[in-house]
Amino acid sequence: MTGTILPKHHGNCFGCGPDSRSGLHIDFRRAGDEVTGTVVFDECHQGAPGLVHGGVASAALDEAAGAILLGHTLPAVTAQLNIAFSRPIPLGRPVTVRAALDRREGRKLHIAARLELDGETAATADALFIVVEPEHFLAHGARPGDIPALGI
Repeated sequence: MTGTILPKHHGNCFGCGPDSRSGLHIDFRRAGDEVTGTVVFDECHQGAPGLVHGGVASAALDEAAGAILLGHTLPAVTAQLNIAFSRPIPLGRPVTVRAALDRREGRKLHIAARLELDGETAATADALFIVVEPEHFLAHGARPGDIPALGI
């Protein structure tokens, strides 16, 4: 995987944080307008036996969409996340997660994300993020310096 390594949201972030015990621990890189990472889902991410839970796969897509913001000090939150699954995702296999900004309309960021298994799309997401003031995160428990990648 090539590109610039992106910072983590914070240590306990479920999607990218290294300190989250049951987290996804995705390391993202930016190459051009796209962010890419790899995730290997394990037993704590299971839905049906041997398969990734759809909600956990959705979390990986949401995390990829949020990774677009990293390095831009652009605080934003998920407003909508529409998922389409096209194949089951087995546990224990490397899955590529990608996202790219489709367009920006004022505070609205339209982001497309996808999960790929063996080069084939397993799930896609259309995400709408809304740019917020840093105070939004501070009002909900973040402390100054908790999320430096977003300017907080």
